[in-house]
Amino acid sequence: MEIVDRAVFTCDDCGASAPSFGIEYDTLGYPVCPRCETAVGPLARRRLGEKSATAR
Repeated sequence: MEIVDRAVFTCDDCGASAPSFGIEYDTLGYPVCPRCETAVGPLARRRLGEKSATAR
């Protein structure tokens, strides 16, 4: 069994990895990828600054 001593964020879109303490979060509290700026939420993926699919 592998032991991980820190949490790591991995973007599903571009594959970027970063320590969780270095990740920014959007206004709803979802992580934003530092490379492609995709915010990952429960309903849809979106780029930082774009309106969500439900707000269009």
